[in-house]
Amino acid sequence: MIHPAKPVLDALEALLKEERGALVRLDREAIEAFATQKLELDTKLGACAEKERLGPAEGEQLRRVRALALSNQLLLAHARSCVQGVLSLLHPEKAPGYSVGPASATPPPVALNFRG
Repeated sequence: MIHPAKPVLDALEALLKEERGALVRLDREAIEAFATQKLELDTKLGACAEKERLGPAEGEQLRRVRALALSNQLLLAHARSCVQGVLSLLHPEKAPGYSVGPASATPPPVALNFRG
């Protein structure tokens, strides 16, 4: 007998593989569409798991799905970092962690303690 979660896990696994391609291409619209589809599949998977406990085969597939999801999450974080890097090159004044402003003619005073 096929577990009710099997088709949902199959769809989720296929979706994550397609999402990987969109992440590599930096296809923002596709990535957003995949996010919506993943939420829908997650809801369906939760409902299936409530009805019937997952078996060993589904558990193994769920581990594969989790590994794909984590891999895609890393790709997404890397893509976000790359895009932010390019944007900071185009607009350095908006780059996080750096202040671009008029240089002060005199440096701020410094107090030194020679006594130790």
